[in-house]
Amino acid sequence: MNLVLTGSTSGIGWETLLALLPHFDRVFLPVRNQSKAEKLIQSLQGKEKIILIPMDLSLMAEVKKGAASLISQCDEIHVLINNAGGMYPGGKCSEEGIDLSFATNHLGHFLLVQELLPALLKGKARVIQVSSEAHRIAQNPSKDFSLKKSSNTVSAYAIVKLYNILFTKELISRYSSEGLTSYALHPGAVRTAFGSEASAWAKGLIAFTKLFFISPKAGAATSIFLATTPKESLKNGGYYKNKKLSIPSTLALDSQLGKGLWDFSVKEIGRVLGNAGPEKQEEND
Repeated sequence: MNLVLTGSTSGIGWETLLALLPHFDRVFLPVRNQSKAEKLIQSLQGKEKIILIPMDLSLMAEVKKGAASLISQCDEIHVLINNAGGMYPGGKCSEEGIDLSFATNHLGHFLLVQELLPALLKGKARVIQVSSEAHRIAQNPSKDFSLKKSSNTVSAYAIVKLYNILFTKELISRYSSEGLTSYALHPGAVRTAFGSEASAWAKGLIAFTKLFFISPKAGAATSIFLATTPKESLKNGGYYKNKKLSIPSTLALDSQLGKGLWDFSVKEIGRVLGNAGPEKQEEND
């Protein structure tokens, strides 16, 4: 059994790695800082099962390159957990000119799934998206999927967490017939370094509310639950909170919005990579 886990070097990603490492034969970790990751895993029992893949999820060229490296070493993936994410000041862009919240929380993972799709389908994988209850305050983003007009840190974060759920549901509408399952989850308000790059007022809000936050270990519980529970006991496309099925917002259930996001994401990747994105796969859908 093969696992791919993003955002594994801190917070709930690290706790997820610790819990799942014994359950898998190989664990692939896309990491932005390879030296940091190498130091962290040195003390782990089972570290020989870990393969580090250099990848910055905010840069589509790096995602494509890293995914090619990963798939050259692994043609069958059984679980992919898209855990990486962050809260960034509105208007802050990646080196490729993409809004950083959009790139890191959605578009990088979207491209990663597209590039790994043959291995995911071969492994009849489960794809797990770490979303948030913050999605409930999101406004309809259909006129600004890329968040170019958004200048508010919290509203941008809410929208990209909505995207995680829309992506989950659109994935199963396209690929459940081929054995793919996908789930989204709210990890809880977790006490980590999350929000360290947010705007000043958002940092203040996070600092205050951390008084009520749970530990990273508790925050990883639902990810671990979805990765290890028999599929028959889970709802394909479901949104989970505290290891239980929950009903997301009305917007998160809007299939047309999900299709619109998917189509926009394909075009945006094609634009950034010079039409070297996943359009070919789209033509075959």
